[in-house]
Amino acid sequence: MTAEAGIGTQTLQLNAKAAGFARRGRPWFFADDVVAGEVAPARLVRVLDENRRDLGLGITGPGHIALRLCGPWPADDLSVPDREAFFARRLQTAIDARAGRLGPGHGVRLVHGEADWLPGLVVDKYDTVAVLQATSAFVDASLDAIVPFLVERLDVDSVVARDDLPVRQKEGLEQRVALLHGRRREQVVLDEHGVHHTVRPFAGHKTGFYLDQEPARALVRELAKGRRVLDLFCYQGGFSLHALAGGAQSALCIDQSEAALEQARADAQNHEFQGLETRCGDVFDELRALREANAQFDLIVLDPPAFAKSRREVEGAERGYRDLNRQALRLLAPNGYLVTCTCSHHVTPVRFEEVVRQATAGLPFRTVLRQRLGAGPDHPVLLAHPESEYLKVLLLQRLDG
Repeated sequence: MTAEAGIGTQTLQLNAKAAGFARRGRPWFFADDVVAGEVAPARLVRVLDENRRDLGLGITGPGHIALRLCGPWPADDLSVPDREAFFARRLQTAIDARAGRLGPGHGVRLVHGEADWLPGLVVDKYDTVAVLQATSAFVDASLDAIVPFLVERLDVDSVVARDDLPVRQKEGLEQRVALLHGRRREQVVLDEHGVHHTVRPFAGHKTGFYLDQEPARALVRELAKGRRVLDLFCYQGGFSLHALAGGAQSALCIDQSEAALEQARADAQNHEFQGLETRCGDVFDELRALREANAQFDLIVLDPPAFAKSRREVEGAERGYRDLNRQALRLLAPNGYLVTCTCSHHVTPVRFEEVVRQATAGLPFRTVLRQRLGAGPDHPVLLAHPESEYLKVLLLQRLDG
């Protein structure tokens, strides 16, 4: 990088190759892509191509990703807006895009990082609690501009930072869980199509609840009537609650967290649902035990955690997914359904389907793919940013005869 004439402290210039990628929608760039200007300190910058034409705004950072694009911003003099103006416009646009999902008791992904031109920021709203994650140094340093805007524009009485993410270390940020505004709410209850889920903003996984699986939970509810359901890696039993709401005969929840299973039982009891059973243990071991007991289920949900958190882990992750899917398929009753998922963005949709296909090889029945799903519409996928399509869900059916 060099300090060429005309390149100020709030300007970065990309090389021709990187600029071409930027025009095609790529959102992330590295220090080697920058030919003029400095990537430190973390700040909002105007990005130029090799001919010093405007490519919009970006944020710099000290981590592996040196520049993240933030979309176009009108200015005849190619100036950079102040933080308050930038976040006000981007946050308001994100809120407007989800206006129909902001009712009382609702849960919604309010800001989805790069898809909302706010890289390094995720905001989930659970009724009157907003939970955010900051994974870039610039966003982390700008919470004094972000939080007041959210409080002013949204009906929230609590804002929580769930920054307990290892990825923050790459930006030189510490992991933390903190109350940023308002009163501490240990739990809040969501209403998802009549099913109530308890969210624990300070203790739950991620930002408290898996909002992205709303389409799959709706599908499970649709399929569940009269069926015996097995919910693997169930967490708080979200899929099981929807299955029981849809008329399932029974639902067996398996997870390693006794606290999560206790919450599943409490939520089921609050609904007066019958037929919920929980088991605390390793899912791989429990699957083998169920197989040895000749158990069968009409509907199985397999929603494991991300096995591949880096490209180096993909091969091992695929072995895990293959084994799990094969064991689950062997527990299906005739004509039963398997809803199988991966949230590993390093495992592409094509690779995931190939792994699942391999899991079906040699089974004494046919397996058909009935449907493909992903995250809900509040988790938009950028076609130029494959990492944003992290959640893949397949509906399979066993066919006999």
